[in-house]
Amino acid sequence: MRRPLVIIIGLFIFFILLLFSMTYTVSFHEVGIQSRFGETSEDSIIRDAGLHFRLPFFADSISILDTRMKIHQSPFEMLQTEDGQQIVVKAYLLWKVEREGNSPLDFYRSYGSVDSAKVAINTQFRDALTVLSSYSFDQLTGETNKLASAEQAILDRLSLLSETGIKPLSVGINRLLLPPKTTTAVLNRMQARRNTLADQRRAKGTADAEAIRAEAKAKHDKIMAFASQRATEIRAEGEKHAAKYLSDMGEHEELAIFLAWLDAVETALSKNTTLVLESDVAPWHLLEIDQISDNSIPTPKGSQ
Repeated sequence: MRRPLVIIIGLFIFFILLLFSMTYTVSFHEVGIQSRFGETSEDSIIRDAGLHFRLPFFADSISILDTRMKIHQSPFEMLQTEDGQQIVVKAYLLWKVEREGNSPLDFYRSYGSVDSAKVAINTQFRDALTVLSSYSFDQLTGETNKLASAEQAILDRLSLLSETGIKPLSVGINRLLLPPKTTTAVLNRMQARRNTLADQRRAKGTADAEAIRAEAKAKHDKIMAFASQRATEIRAEGEKHAAKYLSDMGEHEELAIFLAWLDAVETALSKNTTLVLESDVAPWHLLEIDQISDNSIPTPKGSQ
């Protein structure tokens, strides 16, 4: 009685093992490669997600490849730029196993697994980073850097990986350091460059100031020449009118003297003024009303 039970249990376990060896599952983000007796073909690629069957035990072997995006970080690499500066670079690569076409099969035949592919990717990536040696230090740093162009050049160099089923997606340089000696040299060069730019700006400012000053002087001389010419014309015209006025005043000499006295008094008393003078001094004798009729002090009379 005990022996048939053992047989039944044994058959049940064998059935479970047989069923387990005949089935496998593929997730939506995976691709399966079915190898039958060690041979693969285009039909070996399993892209449909779900439960699949295979020949039991060692007849069929299944390799599952994850097609999600992966990131690979490079170690710190010391490189020399085109202008002879030493830099330390760390970069990253985004990649995945291509699902389309025969790429999964090419990947399987080239590497066998994702872990094995990482070794080859690391070698290829470090070799591609040497592209940075064709750029100068200024082209990799600063506001006008060509870092995006350098990253694209690295990505283009990794395009050979597509022949083995790997699709490089993006390359980025996340750290760029300088050794201590290089840092000092770069800082000195940057300071010298800034000094040169400052001297150039200063020289340009001085030249612009001289040009503005020369232009202002030219305009000043032109305005002064025009004003002087105009003043001469006005003076000549005034002298012309004055000559006629003096001619008329010459005919009435006493009236002219009287008007001159009045102008002198008005000018002297136009502000708060205190004068202590004798009253018989011209033109202050005009303030002595009683002396107007005194014939000893000449007082101009109006003409009849």
